[in-house]
Amino acid sequence: MKIMYIFPHPDDESFGPAGAIHQQILQGNEVILLTLTKGGATKVRYHLGLSVEEMGLVREKEMHQVQITLGISEMTILDYEDGNLSKLNPLILENEVTKWIKHYQPTVIITYPVHGGSGHHDHITLHHIIKRLYYNRSPELVFWKRLAFFTVIDTEKPMFLDGGVPRVIQTRKEDIAVTIILNDADVNAMKQALLCYKTYQEMVKTTNVIERIGNETHFELADEEFNEILSSVTELINT
Repeated sequence: MKIMYIFPHPDDESFGPAGAIHQQILQGNEVILLTLTKGGATKVRYHLGLSVEEMGLVREKEMHQVQITLGISEMTILDYEDGNLSKLNPLILENEVTKWIKHYQPTVIITYPVHGGSGHHDHITLHHIIKRLYYNRSPELVFWKRLAFFTVIDTEKPMFLDGGVPRVIQTRKEDIAVTIILNDADVNAMKQALLCYKTYQEMVKTTNVIERIGNETHFELADEEFNEILSSVTELINT
């Protein structure tokens, strides 16, 4: 099947779901990645003495290395303004995302849940755009069968630090619909993907993301409920 990850920024695919991506590819799925920005507005640019544009080019190159490392089939990096997706006309973004969904024709699309994973406004904005598209699918999007949200179970422990203030993941255990069990190769693939972002290694340490993910990757599902937790995002899809 075709699985399409749609995120706002480079590194979103590596900070958590990279191990699952590795497993999905080895299972024979075609994984596609779309980001709406180059992620140039990150505060890391100040330490490197780079402009937003220069930082975006750096992160774009790092992301291409992730594509090679994980074996992602196809990848598209757009150049909307990092950090300001919520200020754009949502219809513009909706049309843009629709164009790429039609182009790649995935069976499953994965993005962030309603809380954005970290509360980032870009993440939340994209969630609502894609969720609206899913519930309002036109006949020409008939190939799109499932919408999933990559998330982390709320342990009430801080994952991201911003100015010393912890931001906590807020997905309840009962909202998890899919749990992918990662093997050692999957976990190593996530570590290798994170290493591709050479400019973000301090963030990898600060977020403790490798330990936080551990050997499980979780997803919510839109408009689907099952009696048991599924073991993959492609399981029990009615095609």
